Amino acid sequence: MANSKYEYVKREFESDRSLPASNWIVVRIDGCHFHRFSETHDFEKPNDESALRLMNACATSMLEKFRDMVFAYGVSDEYSFVFREGTEFYQRRESKILSLCVSFFTSVYVMKWKDFFPSKELKEPPYFDGRVVCYPNLKTIRDYMAWRQVDCHINNQYNTCFWMLVKSGRTEKEAQQTLKGTFSKDKNELLLQQFQINYDDEPAIFRKGSCVYRAKVETKVKSDDHGNPITRTQSVTTVANVDIIGPQFWEKHQDILHEEKCKYELVKKFDTIHRLPHCNWTIVRINACQFDQFSVIHTLDKPNDETALRLMNASASLVMERFPDIIFGYGFNNEYSFVFQEKTELFQREESLILSSCSSYFTSVYVTMWKEFFPKKELLRLPHFEAEILCYPKPKIICDYLSWRQAECHRSNQYNTCFWMLVKSGKDKNEAHEILKGTLPKDKNELLFQRFQMNYNNEPAMFRKGSCAYRPKVEEFTKVGDSKNVTRERRDVTVAHVDMKPGFWRKHPYIFNQCHSV
Repeated sequence: MANSKYEYVKREFESDRSLPASNWIVVRIDGCHFHRFSETHDFEKPNDESALRLMNACATSMLEKFRDMVFAYGVSDEYSFVFREGTEFYQRRESKILSLCVSFFTSVYVMKWKDFFPSKELKEPPYFDGRVVCYPNLKTIRDYMAWRQVDCHINNQYNTCFWMLVKSGRTEKEAQQTLKGTFSKDKNELLLQQFQINYDDEPAIFRKGSCVYRAKVETKVKSDDHGNPITRTQSVTTVANVDIIGPQFWEKHQDILHEEKCKYELVKKFDTIHRLPHCNWTIVRINACQFDQFSVIHTLDKPNDETALRLMNASASLVMERFPDIIFGYGFNNEYSFVFQEKTELFQREESLILSSCSSYFTSVYVTMWKEFFPKKELLRLPHFEAEILCYPKPKIICDYLSWRQAECHRSNQYNTCFWMLVKSGKDKNEAHEILKGTLPKDKNELLFQRFQMNYNNEPAMFRKGSCAYRPKVEEFTKVGDSKNVTRERRDVTVAHVDMKPGFWRKHPYIFNQCHSV
């Protein structure tokens, strides 16, 4: 598809997330619906040793196939594979690593089935899901392994008790009730007293799970002229059922997990860039942090401070002027959403740069214009805003998003209007909350009318509907030399307080058709 007009589908939409450098990569594979799979194939309960040995054989094949894997730990239908810290396997591309590991493991499982179950037909295709997790240092990677082995012990001890109770004649529900709330020592005592089983004598493969790693082994390769053996150290993939919670195993096998020498060129790899998907409409939603405290400190009017809202609108207008790719803004209270046109290439669609520059510029103009809107109020606490970025594939979804925010504006403003009118009438805040608890919109309208002779629908539209910022088409006449007046189109940001129903978008179809050059 190189150099064709269709190549954009790869260039603009395909992305590979690379895992951070100098981190240990763990791929954990887990059987999908293996409870049903084990019943279908009549696995022994609580443990089927043949099934566990099949899992171990698959893990062994994995380490033999992928040299960058240094350790694996498995229990039941789960296996974790550790890649060495500095691996460049598939350039550390997450999707490649994960899919390849799960696919190869599954392939081996199917191929080796007959080796471990010669008299059992494979009745349905087994399959596995997986996840990739990165761990920053030796301590966390060892703690991860310890966590999985602790989980092995807890689950196996419970399952051993559960299935012994069921085999003794209890129903599964009765067995669950018997074990409910029991501790480890209680389960050990139950096994010993009722079934004469010492849990510590159970096979280590059940209690401890299985470790797969490469052990160094001295192997005789030939004899010298005097008959003395000549040996060579070889790396042999080994399966062991040992304790990996304590330090003894790791002290004995220090070559398995060791930190690699840092290379300066790796530093750059930590600077990961996430770009927004192409042909998606982008929304940056900005919210003031701790605005309740901010409004109290600056004695802003309740439930709405018109001056504060106009300051938010002025800040939004300047943001839209600074970033022409923003085609629409909607705000209420201490929140503003900015819609970028579909094909924006602002900062080459780099998420962090778009997010940070918008929130920073909004903050800057808000602080700069404070004195203009509040000439008699000193800015006692620095305002600051958090932001998030959202992507939607169609204008219809953008319209639904904006309708959702406007519905939230109406809901919260109607509640706050009732609440603060009750508080101003002498109710304390707890009483006001109790009065409004469970009320519907019509109940709140009736409360305002009956108690305060206030028609909610007559409240300023800015409070009820929020504020829409956009660039309407304005025609102006310009005289060019001695010629006649020439009609030109001008688009300045305007703020209106209107319903964003379908009729609004039909009246302003150009909003979603603005090109990059606007």
